[in-house]
Amino acid sequence: MNPVIDGVVGGWELNTINTAHTGTPLNVYYTPATANAVSGLSNDYRGEPFLRPNVSASGTQSTSTINNFFGAYTFSTPAASAPFGNLGRNALAAPGLEQWDMSADKTFRIRDTARLQFRSEFFNLPNHTNFGIPNTNYGSSSFGTIRSTYPARQIQFALKAIF
Repeated sequence: MNPVIDGVVGGWELNTINTAHTGTPLNVYYTPATANAVSGLSNDYRGEPFLRPNVSASGTQSTSTINNFFGAYTFSTPAASAPFGNLGRNALAAPGLEQWDMSADKTFRIRDTARLQFRSEFFNLPNHTNFGIPNTNYGSSSFGTIRSTYPARQIQFALKAIF
């Protein structure tokens, strides 16, 4: 190929990865009052008991927002005589994750045994917002709120000499 044309259009490589995950399972729990405490375990090697509240729901999370992720559900603390609520383990799911990464590489031939490679990598190319996990402590004032996101678009460049 003509060296000028090869320098412009030759030696390119494109790579792409698309990652899609459903939301991770969530356990909503409450910190029991003294009357509801059924175990003296603390957060040590034996584990800490997490009590789940009672829940009634419309069955969907379609009304979820970052300020009220569990908007379709109504939670309540169980009575002291029955401290274990009706909400199951891993019954709810966090927001999913969608990310598209891409890289573009250009290799320039300098000699028969020497090359120069320019590499550009784009992580989360469309800059899609992926929300973090909501607060699942029913007794917390920030219960059901999402206050974090995964990283926004990131771009990096590299230049590598191969000989």
